[in-house]
Amino acid sequence: MEEREVYQMHHIPNILSGFRISLIPFFIYQVLMGNMLTAGIILIISAITDIVDGYLARRFKWVTDLGKILDPAADKLTQVSICVLFVVQFTQFWVFFVVLILRDLVMLVAAGYFVKHKMPLTGARWFGKISTVVFFISMIFIALFPGLPLAYVYILLALTTFSAVIALIMYVPEFVRFKRKRLHSDNPKLT
Repeated sequence: MEEREVYQMHHIPNILSGFRISLIPFFIYQVLMGNMLTAGIILIISAITDIVDGYLARRFKWVTDLGKILDPAADKLTQVSICVLFVVQFTQFWVFFVVLILRDLVMLVAAGYFVKHKMPLTGARWFGKISTVVFFISMIFIALFPGLPLAYVYILLALTTFSAVIALIMYVPEFVRFKRKRLHSDNPKLT
């Protein structure tokens, strides 16, 4: 394969992340129109492209600085969109969705801090990935099966919220470590 072709293929993960972002308006429209089956299918496509994007980036070392921003941005934008819409659709579960939205906002603020201070973005950790998988599986089930018994919906949302909060807590020491590292690199006298 020519070097130019390899370089062009290097962008496939970023294209997939962009595609995931472009699915959000279609998902929103389907939920607002009450087409939960179609909305669930869109979530499945989004989840599959997220998996393929991550696999290609790691397998072929196609990780880019843009991808380190675009992939989590696609995740967070999708997750916040789902939560906002599901708060409206499933009002009795609003507490779960508000907690998930707040968690994603905290993560976005932290990522913004990293970018603003030119700190390296290392990508999601295993606990963040597990949280994302649990989130998507739960939301897909809720979308595809709107008649699920309330007890099952509560269990799915409790698991999702629990994994999200645990992941956030586990990111805190990493954030502190990177912040200290940044502080020491800016002021060598502290080391």
